[in-house]
Amino acid sequence: MDAWLVDLDRTAPTDITPHYPDGLTEDELRRGAEFVHARAAHRFYRARLAVRRLLADRLGSDPRELRIDYDPAGKPHLPDHPGTHISWSRSDGLLLVGATESGPLGVDVELVRPETTNLDVLAFVYPAMPRTASPETFFHAWTLLEAAVKATGRGLTEGAGDVALSFPPDGSVALTGIHRHGDLPWHGHTLLEPTEREHWAMTAFVSHEHLAPRLMPWPDHTHSHTHHGHAHVHAHIHAHDGHPEPHTHVHVHAG
Repeated sequence: MDAWLVDLDRTAPTDITPHYPDGLTEDELRRGAEFVHARAAHRFYRARLAVRRLLADRLGSDPRELRIDYDPAGKPHLPDHPGTHISWSRSDGLLLVGATESGPLGVDVELVRPETTNLDVLAFVYPAMPRTASPETFFHAWTLLEAAVKATGRGLTEGAGDVALSFPPDGSVALTGIHRHGDLPWHGHTLLEPTEREHWAMTAFVSHEHLAPRLMPWPDHTHSHTHHGHAHVHAHIHAHDGHPEPHTHVHVHAG
């Protein structure tokens, strides 16, 4: 699996395409025009162009010729490259993109902001969550759940009940399976990533791949800031003076 984390607010349009916003479809241009605020519209445009650019570069094709279609549930796929599975997610100005040939894939990204931690919402969406779950588990659980239902293409409303999560005493969250979606085991990974913003980003990946993905910042100039270990390194989030303080530990989330 390949995965990229893009800061849309710190990525120049010319880093994505030499003739911004050329390359957008009529539907994407229409959807962007519906945003009330220009910043939101440009985030949407840059996200769609970045997705097309990253996937085309990986496939060795022209971004302008890469076709992205959607099934009735809204799950994206590449009709000209049926063996490549894709998924992406946005949180404010962050974009997470994943691609693999190993089977269905779902990804999710959330900015880790303590004020957005809401266990009541998580319990409503996922009633199997134990009452002993702590706020620090929220972002692990929420992103894994979102990534899982994206992998199956069913969405939270219809698909959350198929997802099996466990909540060990150490505060981590593990994906133990997805019911009614094939015999192959599902594996979930959460990675806490530094950003150039005030908050860190929680990323989640659900697929049939046992190993955690190699997450790459994009464009290349984002390599300038420090990155922590990725594969198999997961993090608890502890609030400290109102800000998340990551504490990493080695833990493989596998189904």
